[in-house]
Amino acid sequence: MAIPVLKLNLAPPPTLWRRQHALLSWSMLGLGALALALAASLTWRAYRQADQMGRNAFLLSRQTQEALARQGSIQAQLRSINVPKELPRWKLAERILAERSIPWSRLTAELERSLVQDVRIRTLQRSRGSDQQVAAKLKGEARSREAEAAFVESIQKNPFFSQVILERESERQGGGVEFEYTLPVVAMPPPYAPLPKFGAPRTQVAAKAVQPKPGKPIASKPVPTVAPAKPLPVLEPPTTAVSPPPVSAPPEPSPESVSPRPRALRERRPRSQEQGENRRRPRTPEVRP
Repeated sequence: MAIPVLKLNLAPPPTLWRRQHALLSWSMLGLGALALALAASLTWRAYRQADQMGRNAFLLSRQTQEALARQGSIQAQLRSINVPKELPRWKLAERILAERSIPWSRLTAELERSLVQDVRIRTLQRSRGSDQQVAAKLKGEARSREAEAAFVESIQKNPFFSQVILERESERQGGGVEFEYTLPVVAMPPPYAPLPKFGAPRTQVAAKAVQPKPGKPIASKPVPTVAPAKPLPVLEPPTTAVSPPPVSAPPEPSPESVSPRPRALRERRPRSQEQGENRRRPRTPEVRP
């Protein structure tokens, strides 16, 4: 009896790993090396970021310490300031700053430019806010709502004011409206434009009066010459001697024409009058034998 032949294949079946073993192994090795490099780069980046954050924290802490030191010095300086003594200087500096920024003349000129009919301004104040912006606070009255609306519209069209803020508004008993407005001024005011003047300028009127008519030349008149004046003759005083008139002595009154005064009248004459007569009488020299 013959032995049967058994056909057995004990080798494992061929697979992709067995067929491409070298290629797959080198590919897996390369991927592993790439992952390792990526992990190393990420770790290094994280380390650098942590190091930078540490430095920033140190700088921040140092800046914080410096800021605290400056704050302490500023507080010490503020404590050393004598507020009652320095307050007048601060007010003067604030007033000078306000005058230089927006003078009263410019503010009143712009309000005059924006005024309309039937509106009157009663009070006007100028103030400066915490942001150093100048604002005008005014109180006024209008005869009607239409006049007030026209006044607000005129102010809104004026580029000198940034906005119109209504503070209070009420109606009067006799009719009309009372209002209070705050008008902030723009940071950079536009250049000033002069207000319009009534009537034609004098220069234009004078130019029209002097301007000659076209086609008629102006004949120039000769300037008359003045002859020099003759010198006046010099009058000489007369050389003839003038004799003075003869002086005659006054006639002496007769004793009959002179009436004697009573004794009582002579005694009543004041002493000053007698002294005056004595001064007027000429003194006659006494002749002794």
